[in-house]
Amino acid sequence: MNEQAAQPDSSGGCPTAIGMVRGEVSGLDAPRHALEVERHATRLGYRYLYTVRPPRDALDPIAYALGIAAGLDAVAVVVYDLAQVDNQPELVCDDFDLETVCPPETWARAAQPAPIESGAA
Repeated sequence: MNEQAAQPDSSGGCPTAIGMVRGEVSGLDAPRHALEVERHATRLGYRYLYTVRPPRDALDPIAYALGIAAGLDAVAVVVYDLAQVDNQPELVCDDFDLETVCPPETWARAAQPAPIESGAA
C-alpha cells in the first residue's frame, strides 16, 4: 500500500475506501467483482465504507461515484480493473488514491489534502 493510503482517516482509525462496480462494464460478473473489491480493500487495510454501483443511465458514472466518495471522506476508491474508470486512472487520482484488484495496483492521488490548521485566529 502507498504511504498516503497508509495514513489514518480524520477520525483516527484506518484509512477509508469505497468500491465502485459499473454494471455495464462488469456485466454478469458484477456481484463477484463487488465482493473481490471489498475483500481487496480490507486486505490492504482500508475501512471499507460502501460499494457504489452507478445507475446505468448516469451521464458520468465515474463522477457519480467520486461524489459519493467525497461525501464519505474516503481516501481511496477501489475498482476491479481499470475498465471501471474507462482506463483513465487520472480521473480518480486528482482527489483519491485508486486501487485495482486485477492487476493489484495502486495509483496515488495527485493532490495532497490540505493540512488542518489548529489554534485560534
